[in-house]
Amino acid sequence: MIEGPKPTGPLRPKLWRGLKMSCPNCGEAKLFRAFLKPVEHCACCGVNWGEVRADDGPAWASMLVAGHLTAPVFHWIVFREDWPVWASITGVSLFLAALCVLLLQPMKGLFMAIIWDKGAPTSG
Repeated sequence: MIEGPKPTGPLRPKLWRGLKMSCPNCGEAKLFRAFLKPVEHCACCGVNWGEVRADDGPAWASMLVAGHLTAPVFHWIVFREDWPVWASITGVSLFLAALCVLLLQPMKGLFMAIIWDKGAPTSG
């Protein structure tokens, strides 16, 4: 199980703090020490984030959201613009890839908040 303070209170603020990439418990310390590497322990409240494994959930959610946000861009480029096919494919692919990368860290924070709040078993 996860060491440190146990979750109390409503889930929504914890989810928001996770999306902001801060500690879902206190909201004061950073959740990540590198792009996708969580800190071992929260500097303020002491929750052990090193044990929380989000695995493939954040990548799946990032692609799901990015795909839905890319659909109108794809439609606009393909049907409204007179671009060559290679430029359309390149533009949409680059937009989609950038959006997936931008969404990945907030989604990992969100999933870590959910896993911690629900007390889900962790690997390790």
